[in-house]
Order: sequence, then structure tokens, then C-alpha cells
Amino acid sequence: MWDGYVELAGVEIVNTARAAAYAGAHGIDIACDDCGELADALGDDPYDWYAGVQDSAPWFDPTRPESRRFLGVLGLGVTGLEDGQSVRQPTDLIGDGVALGPLRRKGREMAFTVGLIVLDEAALSYAIGWLAAALRGGACESSACQGDELCMFASCPTSPGGSEELRRLFDVGLLEAPRVESRTYLPGGAIIANVGFLLMAATPQIFSEPLPGVVDWVSLSDGAVLFGVDPDKVYAECKDAVPCVDDPECERPRTPPRPPVPRSPCLPSGKANFRQTLFRLDPRSAPDWFELVPVVELEPGKRDMRRLIIRFWNNPAGSDCAKLSDPCAACFDISVPYVPKGSILLVDGRTQRAVVQCPQEDTGLVASAAPQLYGPAGRSFEWPVFACPTGVCVEVLSQREHTAVDARVRVSLVARGDAA
Repeated sequence: MWDGYVELAGVEIVNTARAAAYAGAHGIDIACDDCGELADALGDDPYDWYAGVQDSAPWFDPTRPESRRFLGVLGLGVTGLEDGQSVRQPTDLIGDGVALGPLRRKGREMAFTVGLIVLDEAALSYAIGWLAAALRGGACESSACQGDELCMFASCPTSPGGSEELRRLFDVGLLEAPRVESRTYLPGGAIIANVGFLLMAATPQIFSEPLPGVVDWVSLSDGAVLFGVDPDKVYAECKDAVPCVDDPECERPRTPPRPPVPRSPCLPSGKANFRQTLFRLDPRSAPDWFELVPVVELEPGKRDMRRLIIRFWNNPAGSDCAKLSDPCAACFDISVPYVPKGSILLVDGRTQRAVVQCPQEDTGLVASAAPQLYGPAGRSFEWPVFACPTGVCVEVLSQREHTAVDARVRVSLVARGDAA
């Protein structure tokens, strides 16, 4: 992973190109790998101290003059981003051998070394304080325990907007505060302080940008009308394969019954008229050795939406989705009992969290809450993960009388892996 740019919770922490430009304006030559495309990838103007661009630097504070004598943060190295995180804890058996146990990914620990370039000791004190504050992450209460989003580049960005090189990690938080490891004093009083700190990603996978070749926003009001349909009843008719070794003249002992899965009393059921929207995600350049997870964004528009169902099917051959939409063959179901009008529903397979954001016109505030998600026929919900490269068919069912003309949905596929 390239160490020349780091952003945490939307705040630029490391920008080697900016630091080198500001230092060069003061006669300080920084020997570093040139990445002239970084400013373009970030949408920044060329970094130029004399043009006043430092006013846009994240550390600049007009009430603290020493902040102008802080010239930037160099990326000097990072470890922990090239290592796989899969671990397994075997258990010894009474006889020979072990039980392997499940394979799981542990949290990702990342060690950063950066260089703070300052013009004097006062600026260095300010720089260390600013870095410590910025690494604490977002101000939202949720970020205190869940962590924040970390953005870096796999290499110096050269694609438009850096989209091909951009990588994201989620649920990232500070594990060990910044510590000064060494100081280098330059002629004229300038200082370069080497500082180390540790971050931890609770979600260990590294995510690319959404794959190209998928659909944009899809209107839900144009879907075909299905009259008198009970989407849950079909699951009772789904058949499981019967093992061929069972003797029809000798039944196996019956296993104890499992406790029933609780159903929400608010989850609608029974027959209703639905809008059915079918579309295909046929991503180009789907990686062969990385998993894919969906990100669903839905806007119900001017009506409360009830009994929303979203289904996914594997479609590696790019077939007509109308021929694949057998609910019994669906890979994953997402059922949401209620989405209030004017809100935005996000079901994010990257963080495995769902949220409904409700803007409130009278106060200008936005209320956020986690909706209850269900699986097929209101059973337990399972987060969708496509382990093999594939196209995907998506079906959205929404009750006709609760589907507004401006209701729409967008589904993206994102690749995730254990390294950049």
C-alpha cells in the first residue's frame, strides 16, 4: 500500500505531495517519490504555499499563528496492510488429530511512521497536538466504539479520480497515540520529527471502489404489477434435496425439534399487490480471487414503504433475469418491514450495517436509526457475500400502494480482499 496519502474520518492525515510543496517553498528539499497526479485525483488545486493554498490544509487554524509554520505530514512507511488476516484455532480431539475449527479474520493492526515538517519548536508542539486530535476520529458518538473510514491508495493514483487505486477500510480507530521517535534539525531552525502511531481496523478486509458496469439508480414505480402475491408462501413450497441413502422402509431417528425463529409482529405477511423491479448487475473486471459484497441504497420518496423485499441470484452467464427469478434459488433475501417517506435506506455489505437516515425539515437535523432486517419469510438475516466472480440478478418487491412515483434504488458491487 502506498504511504503517500492517508485520510481518516474525512480528514487528510498524510499528504506527502502537499508537504513536499510547502517545504520546498521554504527551501527545504524533501527527497521523496514524486506523485504529481495526487492533487488531481483528490480534486485539489496544485499545492503552492505562496498562492495561499495552505489555507485549505486541514491543520490550518487562523487563531493559532504556529499552525502556518507547520508545513505538512510525510508518509514514511506503513505495515500491516499487506498481510492476510485469516486465522484458525484448532482443538485437540480425544483421539488422534484435531478439529480445525472455523476460519475467521482477526482485526487488522496498522503501524504508521510519518514525518512532521515544522519551522520551529512551537509549530512542532502544535503539529503533534493536531495529529493526536485528528487520529481520534470522527466526532459522532458511533465512531467512538465503531471506528471510522480510512482511505488510502494502493499506489500513486494515475486513473481518473484515482478510482482504480483508491482503497477503503472501515471501523478504524486509534490503538496507540502518536509518539515522537526522532527529530532532525535542519539549517535555519526547521525540524523534521519522525512520529509513529497504531491504528486498528475492526473490519479487516480492504475494499476497492464499486465495480464498473453496474446499474445506476433504478425507478421502482415502473415495475411490473403482481396481483394477489404472498412472497413468503413460496418458501413453504421450496423442496430440499433428499439424501439417497435413506431407506424408505426404515426411518432414521427423528432429531429434536429446533426452537422456532421469532418473527416480528410488525413484519407484514399474506397476499398483497406488489411492484416487481428486476435488473442485472453485470460488472466488468470482476476480480477472480476476491469476494463481492453489495451496497444497497433506497429512497422511498413521497410515501412510506412497507414490506420491502430485495433478492439476489448468481448470474455468471449474464442471462435474462426474468428466467432466473425463482425465489427458491435465490442466494440472499433482505426484508425490511418499513422505510419512512423522505428517508434514505443504506444496507452496506462492507460494514455489515444498515441505517435509515430521516431528514427533518423543521429543524434541519438528520435522525439515524438501524432498521430491522430479515431473511427469507422473515427468518434470520444473512449478510450477502458472493465468494466467486459473478454477475448478479436483483429483484425488488414493494407493495404497490406503498410505492411512490419517485421511489428508486441503486445497488453496487464492491470487491474486498485481505490486501490492497
